[in-house]
Amino acid sequence: MLPALFGSMACASSDYMGLSMAPGAALPEVQALARRAQAGDKQAQLDLGIRFEEGNGVQQDKKRARKLYRAAASDSGGTAWVYMPSPGNGAPGRVIPVDKGPRQPGLDEAKAKMSIHEARQAQ
Repeated sequence: MLPALFGSMACASSDYMGLSMAPGAALPEVQALARRAQAGDKQAQLDLGIRFEEGNGVQQDKKRARKLYRAAASDSGGTAWVYMPSPGNGAPGRVIPVDKGPRQPGLDEAKAKMSIHEARQAQ
């Protein structure tokens, strides 16, 4: 039974932001952009957000556009500090550094687009 379960999981197509990554399910350039955005490429997140906002190669979806703008605008990478609780043997809990990759500042253009969307929502 387990091989059948794992076999069906391997055949399932993945998606990102509602875009199927199955071959031929979306424009190849949109799928390539989505893969880069999913991997954390801030420029790709911004570009895909613009496509969702304008409906260029994808169905127009301002909610997904805002989500992508937020990802592109936020700083990422660097060191995160994570609390590890006591293992229960009398040893104290501790805080350990976790490397999240190279530090990437958020994109100014994405921050500007977020400001515009937030202003529209406030009206």
